[in-house]
Amino acid sequence: MRRRLLSCGVLGAGLLSLSAGTLRSEGPTPEFVFSKFVPRQRDVEIETPKPTEYAKCTVKPEKLGKGSAWLVTGQNGQVLRRFVDTNNDDTVDQWRYYNNGIEVYREIDSNFNEKPDQFRWLNTGGSRWGIDSNEDKNIDAWKVLSAEEASRVAVNALLANDADMLRLVLITAEDLAQLKIEDSVQKQMLANVSNPAAKLRDVLSKTKSLTPKSRWMRFDAASAMPSMIPADDGKAAGDLLLYENAMAIIETEAAPPRNSLLVQIGEIVKIGDVWKLTQIPLPIEGNQVQLSAGVLMQPGQSGAGDVPAAANPGANADPRVAALVKQLQELDGKAPTADASPAAFVKFNSDRATVLKQLISATAKDPKDQENWIRQLIDGLTSAVQTGAYEGGLDQLKLLETQLKSQLKAGSPLASYIGYRRMLAEYSVAVQTAKTSAAQAKAQEEWIKDLQGFVETHPKAEDAPDAMIQLATGLEFAGKAGEARKWFAQLAEDHPKTTAGRKAVGAMTRLDVKGKPLPLAFAGLDGGKVDIRNYRDKAVLVVFWATWCKPCFEDLPKLKALYQQYRTQGFEVIGVNLDNTPNGVKGYMQQNGMTWPQIHEAGGLESPPSLAFGVISLPTMFLVDKKGNVHSRPASIEDVKAALPEALELKMSTATK
Repeated sequence: MRRRLLSCGVLGAGLLSLSAGTLRSEGPTPEFVFSKFVPRQRDVEIETPKPTEYAKCTVKPEKLGKGSAWLVTGQNGQVLRRFVDTNNDDTVDQWRYYNNGIEVYREIDSNFNEKPDQFRWLNTGGSRWGIDSNEDKNIDAWKVLSAEEASRVAVNALLANDADMLRLVLITAEDLAQLKIEDSVQKQMLANVSNPAAKLRDVLSKTKSLTPKSRWMRFDAASAMPSMIPADDGKAAGDLLLYENAMAIIETEAAPPRNSLLVQIGEIVKIGDVWKLTQIPLPIEGNQVQLSAGVLMQPGQSGAGDVPAAANPGANADPRVAALVKQLQELDGKAPTADASPAAFVKFNSDRATVLKQLISATAKDPKDQENWIRQLIDGLTSAVQTGAYEGGLDQLKLLETQLKSQLKAGSPLASYIGYRRMLAEYSVAVQTAKTSAAQAKAQEEWIKDLQGFVETHPKAEDAPDAMIQLATGLEFAGKAGEARKWFAQLAEDHPKTTAGRKAVGAMTRLDVKGKPLPLAFAGLDGGKVDIRNYRDKAVLVVFWATWCKPCFEDLPKLKALYQQYRTQGFEVIGVNLDNTPNGVKGYMQQNGMTWPQIHEAGGLESPPSLAFGVISLPTMFLVDKKGNVHSRPASIEDVKAALPEALELKMSTATK
């Protein structure tokens, strides 16, 4: 029987055989497997035993469908590796790697020449699918790449200063041609991603926080769901699916709480099964803030036929407007970097406001487009004030509000729009300048009064649901549950179809559920449905949590200790995970020893389970007694520990004895 190792590090012919349908050969040792075979791609999290544990692992042949494999298991019987011969030619053509017994990564030799040409991340490892057409161990193109994973690849490229890796997730001329993007928009987008190697070096030369040891943690976006730009908007021949302002959250080497950093991913677009970036990722450090929308989400100026000037300048568009749009885009492309002086940020925001005011003046004959530019000016000033990047922004907002009041017709939605954002800006300034706890309490008190005044004056405004949920939430956090309940009820009645309205209904359920059955029946993370009614005669702690929630993580040791102490006496835990997607949740649970059942439905804090109880902070907990009624809403694990004996009726049992 022959045994050989290919030069590329692949398990070779003779290690697997299915002659006559049977496996033969003694097989490799665990030490040989773990020392010789590792994933060819970076950013793969797999379970690998320590050298001192090799002797407790096993390698054995197995029949696998029409093929055969060497199965590598750990000391507890968990699968660690599986090397598969799918076509019975005595040569491995799939290398499968596992974490916590689940396959998370696979290398595939699809043309059976003993060299892998495809790399796939699976299950809790994600959904990436890379192609290595020249079989040099480097991915040449992505076949499948989610928005979340595109941000992860981009960050990895940034941390490694790898321009080739970054190019694979940047939009190309071929991508834009496939999407049939208008020529003028293509030009701007390609300019944003041109010369990535130089731009990458420039970003890294200015960052003070990123190091090779930093790591991607999660994807975030201004909206919980992607946006659809319809074909008739004029920017492309077909519909466009994108995230307008995507971010990646990075863990750095700094000490908490300064160990997290935002990296702006920007506008990210879906092309087939792959999401691509339309700009170089940019760390947001110090005073840096990028106020511009992406190229595709810039409001267009319309002329005859409603053709946006941004997509077709010079055709049915005012040349002055087209020139100003170009000037704005060029200004946004030169936004100050993280190490710029405060004066540079003031100048940038001031210049941007000036151009937007000129656009507002130039579109006076087109009320719809003029309103778009007014809103962008308002949003830009508000964002600059909130981030502390434009000290004079609040004064400009107040002046603009005064000017608009004299020009707007009665009932114009712009009046409430700018009024609400001026309030947001004022509250941000008050919080930023509050140096004492008394000043902070005063700022919160004024904020509550402003919110109440806004919703009473503008009960039907587009921002009314957000203002009401902020008002009710603020009152609840202040310990004024009765007043909070009143506003939750008003919000549910006035805006029942909004997300805030649905959350308000859930909040009332949460506030009033003590002594009543908990209406908890949702999809399980492992499939099926988790229904608390199936846990009668047990005391159940329901915990709403997420992998990104630090207090949830810090509570785990105490929660696991309680679970072990009381489980034999009828104590159970049901987790309700509020991550946006299930990717990585199972791995997190296994890593942290969370063995209880889990509910998960897509949407994170706006998912059906979260809305059903109006969850506003994590962790949120309910302790349900053995009769199936809510015993209490613990605020901490210490509260759970104190209430658990009563919920389990342990005191009653002791008294009976």
